[in-house]
Amino acid sequence: MGMLKYWLFLVGIIALPTFSFSQDTTQLDRVITKKQRSKKKKKDPNAPKNWALNGYLKYLTSVYFIHQPQKAMLQDNLIHNRLNFRWYINDAFTFKADLRTRVFFGEYIKLQPNYGQTIVRGDSLKNGYYDYLSWVLLDQRGAVIHSTLDRLYFQYSKGNWDIRLGRQRINWGINTIWNPNDIFNTYSFTDFDYEERPGSDALRIQYFTGVASSIEFAAKAFTRWENATAAFLWKTNKWEYDFQVLAGIVEENLVVGGGWAGNIKGAGFKGELSYFYNINDTLSNRHSFTGTVSFDYLFSSKTYLVAGFMYNSNGATNANSNALFAYRPSARNLYPYRYSIFATFSQPIKEIFSVGVTAVYSPGESHALFLTPNFAYTINEKWDISIVGQISLNQSNGYYVSPVQVAFLRIKFSF
Repeated sequence: MGMLKYWLFLVGIIALPTFSFSQDTTQLDRVITKKQRSKKKKKDPNAPKNWALNGYLKYLTSVYFIHQPQKAMLQDNLIHNRLNFRWYINDAFTFKADLRTRVFFGEYIKLQPNYGQTIVRGDSLKNGYYDYLSWVLLDQRGAVIHSTLDRLYFQYSKGNWDIRLGRQRINWGINTIWNPNDIFNTYSFTDFDYEERPGSDALRIQYFTGVASSIEFAAKAFTRWENATAAFLWKTNKWEYDFQVLAGIVEENLVVGGGWAGNIKGAGFKGELSYFYNINDTLSNRHSFTGTVSFDYLFSSKTYLVAGFMYNSNGATNANSNALFAYRPSARNLYPYRYSIFATFSQPIKEIFSVGVTAVYSPGESHALFLTPNFAYTINEKWDISIVGQISLNQSNGYYVSPVQVAFLRIKFSF
């Protein structure tokens, strides 16, 4: 019954504009004569639609090579469908609903009992309040089907005002890999297959005071004060730099932060920092600080380089790189390590190929190193293929060993 309600709800959303138009036409027909009906103008087939629907279908296969504590090789599969629906109600109001459906199957899933409920709990942690926007359609040994509406909001845009209510992405981050200012929608950069990134059940109000300046307030839905997240953000542009300052509360933590984005002699220069003060914790971890800075440069050959550094006061100095694969970041703790140095290289080849690699080094007892090589091939505007690797390395007896490697092959069709 619950599944039936879900599909009726989704079909109702998509059919609503057509249904409303039909009702209006029927009422009009009742008051005009048959002769007048024959003189009605036909609808212009070239007139723009007041709705849009697009999305993609992806297949991702993964192979895990595990060497510790014992050797094993696991293969996993994911079919990922996304439907993005937008209804332009009038010049000021827009409605958006995005449905994400994934089918998991393979050896790795067989080792994860109740994996469907694990996904639901993860969505609840990422998106916040409304668990009923997440459904497990199948959860059997070796196979899971899960759907979720990760975007569902109304938007009002008129003049200098922009207001959104519902499940949305509140992107306050500036930097490339880690975003200390992204207090609403923290995400893991290792999850490369989720380009849209998680959203929040929230209210967001923006007032634009200029072309590159604004004042903003956002608050997530909550039932208990200890779960409340709300903050103000001020943006401005000065000396050809974009600056921002934020202040608010994140789950019993007072937070202040800020960031900037500009350039130095053609190289991009970005930075973010956030300080958290736990109002109920009397222990030594009451204070938390995360800061990151980066430089990026695009050469005439289209080679793109990024390099940067992050300090995370809640990170450890003795964790090994295996922790990355199961790590769930939070606003106060973006990465399992205290210090991290990262570099990214990418190079397009003949406009249809691109190669790249990202390396993250975390000094400490294990000298953890995380590598992500990638290769992409664009077949045409609808089809593309990519190969991605994720390799964890730790230092042991002066040599690097790799306890876990993962290889991904992804085929994507966009429509």
